[in-house]
Amino acid sequence: MAEVELALAASTRPWVDSLHRFLADHGGARVRTVLMGAEDALSESYDALIIDDVCSFLTPRLVEQVRRRGRLVVGVFDSRDGADAKRRLLECGVDDVVEDGASPDEFVAVVRRVLELAPPTAAPMLPSVGSRTGGRVVVVGAPPGGCGATEVAVGLAISAHAMAVDADDVAPSLAQRVGAPLHPNLRTAIDIVHHQSGSVEDAVIETDSLRLVAGLVNGDDWAQLHPGEVEAVIDEVVIENRAVVVNVGSGLERPQLGEGRFGLARGLVVKADAIIAVGLPHPVGLTRLVRWVLEAADLAPESPVIAAVNRIGRSPYQRTEVATELARALPGVPVHFLPEDKRVTEAAWAGTSVPSGPFRRSIRKLAAEVGL
Repeated sequence: MAEVELALAASTRPWVDSLHRFLADHGGARVRTVLMGAEDALSESYDALIIDDVCSFLTPRLVEQVRRRGRLVVGVFDSRDGADAKRRLLECGVDDVVEDGASPDEFVAVVRRVLELAPPTAAPMLPSVGSRTGGRVVVVGAPPGGCGATEVAVGLAISAHAMAVDADDVAPSLAQRVGAPLHPNLRTAIDIVHHQSGSVEDAVIETDSLRLVAGLVNGDDWAQLHPGEVEAVIDEVVIENRAVVVNVGSGLERPQLGEGRFGLARGLVVKADAIIAVGLPHPVGLTRLVRWVLEAADLAPESPVIAAVNRIGRSPYQRTEVATELARALPGVPVHFLPEDKRVTEAAWAGTSVPSGPFRRSIRKLAAEVGL
């Protein structure tokens, strides 16, 4: 058998360091990477993943996704923790288990036995959200300043009979906008998907006009939403729905280190089939809109972006000026106008959908432009 390539999930237990050092000095297998999170386990290339029962990102879904990519999983447990530790690994679907006190030779022997019994096959190509054929994902976002991205997302979802998902970790408000309860919500959906404890439909709220997965109760809890976890929920939702409209937070800035504050919005923009950037028709609003569109286009250069200018008046002069400015700053980016309409404010106060009028007609046209 060729040299086995391993991925080791980071652990506070000593087996990771001792195994890594032994293999570096004596061979028998090669440690390709030490994983710090679930995303690394899915993106890196290796033959087998070794992960212990107390790893923070170990879930049945992770094991399933790793195995679907043609890789095998060996679980590590501490016998002093009793039968529950080993049982947890087996319930997660690992291919075999080994005690953390085993020698490096025993670790390698277990991995080789697993590989011999079930040799890995070529990893299947798993479609990303942006390339699925079962459903279309449209991301709606906006720079800071109360541009109305929530209203646009709600309008699009209602117009297209699409599922709405509130992934805005700055100011989540889809449920509040339509007078829906705040539970269940996106955290509920994440728990269902990652622990395979039911159907993601159990986290869906239905109103008279809209089906949605509500967002966080408070934007201050943004650290509870990990990009990979939310993307996994979108993966599940889009399988059962013809279209999904995802409302994201206002920031797309790249951090110097790690995912940073706006990692969720950036991750979902990358996965989108189409992106709608909502802005306001005044100099500051347009400047912010241009920056947001450029950041989105840099993240997802293959995804079409539409600049939706919200609350614009009837003046042909104003519309011409705005269109000219955006054409100069964003060449090739389509511009869509969403008119000022008092029905929007009235509906927001009532927690209902916007009735027929200029805004609704414009939303229908926007939905058609992005393929909803």
